[in-house]
Amino acid sequence: MAEGYPNNQQQAEKRIIGFDCEFVEPPPEKYVQSECPVCLQIIRDPHQVTCCGMKFCKACIEHNIAIQKPCPACNEEFSSFADKGLKQSLYSLKVHCSHQKDGCEWTGELRQLDKHLNTDPQPEKRFEGCQFVEINCICNCGDQLQRRYILNHKIKNCPKRPFGCEHCHYYKSTYDDVTNNHWPVCGSFPVPCHNQCGSTIQRQNLDSHVADECPLTIIKCDFHHVGCAVKLPRQDMPEHLRENLLTHISLLAASHAKQQSKTTQQREEITKQQADIASLIEENKQLRMKHTELAPLQQMLTVNSEPLGAPILTMTDFQQRKRDDDEWFSPPVYNHYQGYRICLGVYANGKNTGKGTHVTVGVCLMRGEFDNSLKWPFRGVISFQLLDQVNGKDHKTDTINYSDKASDKHCNRVTKGEISPSAVVSTKFIAHTELEPKYLRNDTLLFQIHKVELK
Repeated sequence: MAEGYPNNQQQAEKRIIGFDCEFVEPPPEKYVQSECPVCLQIIRDPHQVTCCGMKFCKACIEHNIAIQKPCPACNEEFSSFADKGLKQSLYSLKVHCSHQKDGCEWTGELRQLDKHLNTDPQPEKRFEGCQFVEINCICNCGDQLQRRYILNHKIKNCPKRPFGCEHCHYYKSTYDDVTNNHWPVCGSFPVPCHNQCGSTIQRQNLDSHVADECPLTIIKCDFHHVGCAVKLPRQDMPEHLRENLLTHISLLAASHAKQQSKTTQQREEITKQQADIASLIEENKQLRMKHTELAPLQQMLTVNSEPLGAPILTMTDFQQRKRDDDEWFSPPVYNHYQGYRICLGVYANGKNTGKGTHVTVGVCLMRGEFDNSLKWPFRGVISFQLLDQVNGKDHKTDTINYSDKASDKHCNRVTKGEISPSAVVSTKFIAHTELEPKYLRNDTLLFQIHKVELK
């Protein structure tokens, strides 16, 4: 054998090399050679070289050809061919199992050895063949074990074996996942009480156990709300309650007295608050009475200037008033503080030359609270408006002039009844055809006494 070839056995392990077994009986003398000079095992698929006639495993000699090396036996250039005669004769000899030393008692023809060993089995045939051959774990955990141990490994030892949580009976995965990842968070997993009371409780019930049951949990005395500051393990609290009965009764009595005093103080505060409320009610009553007295002034207009918050005078049911030929009088307003009291008179269907085609509007003087201090007959100019209800800009405005030429019956102080029997009017204030849509909305007209200028 050429120098250095025994080391090629490491490379040969990556290839299918010769049969690693022993013959049941020594081969007959006619077999000059049954061992491969390269892998030193019984020749598999014999090939003969042309240089020296030596025989090798097919894989061993083809490897030599592939790396362009000379013959391993004579170091000459060579070619090779299959020795079918040797193969047929050699494969019919009986051999022991390659794992005879491990305890396998199988014997059979050499050609049957690979099937018996079944070293690279299909999944459905993984348990067939020599029980001493090492194969990969069927759960792919990475372990290799003799075939006879695979099932026991899967059931008991494999970290990748199927496994379900025995505590919650819900989570299912592998043994490794369940024990390392699920159990540390499983609510049903039993854990010891961290007070070391000796109890084992499901993790999800641990907090309630410590809070309500654990005999070693430190708790407050039942009378802590009345002043007992003692804190003891739960198991020692009954003895504390028995031994300190009188102390706890004293604390209860003191707490009751304190509460009574507090209740009395609260009643006094409530009585005072009730008195304050009564005072506020009386004050509010006085304010409302004062407000009532000043109510006419809330409708007051400014003198000789634009109005500030002049009241809007609302006339509803216009169409009905028009059909009924009705006259509507607005609520009264004062032109200024302690001034003249006036109102508008509106004929929905018109009056005189505006009859049936226009709205006629007049200004009426009224009996007022301050007439004794005012100048009569009334002289001045009163402006009034019909409000634009669409954009609030295009109001319809007209003016009534109480000049020196005006009849006294229109300008004199009202002494009989509430309102002057005669009014100065704007006969054709606005035509019916001009009312919609700006001025008449929802069958309602909005008026405002715009300005009063006294002379």
